[in-house]
Amino acid sequence: MSGSDVLPAIIGIVLVAAAAAFALLPFTRGAHLEAVTPVAGRSAERFALYRQVLELEFDRDLGKLSQSDFEQLSGQLLAQAGEALREEQGALGVVDEEIEREIAAARAAFAAARRARTESTVS
Repeated sequence: MSGSDVLPAIIGIVLVAAAAAFALLPFTRGAHLEAVTPVAGRSAERFALYRQVLELEFDRDLGKLSQSDFEQLSGQLLAQAGEALREEQGALGVVDEEIEREIAAARAAFAAARRARTESTVS
């Protein structure tokens, strides 16, 4: 393998390792983080809305809130949570696109390394 064959292989390995590390990161954190408050920003806002719906359910179960009031208020809160989730998913879509670009770059680097290796063995 010549010096020019090594660089594309190294770049490809690094890109694949980075993409794999990013994809596996949630699994390495363990279950103990599930009880921790969610990430700040839109996600935290969404979970606060869910918490409010749970409080409304509690109030309804205690008789402090009528069923119709519960349905109206919880519907509004869940609509807000849905909007927050849509905005969050849009941001996650950008991350997904970046991962796909990195994977495509890694595949291209590996293909170039294979072609270079094949050409050097044929010569």
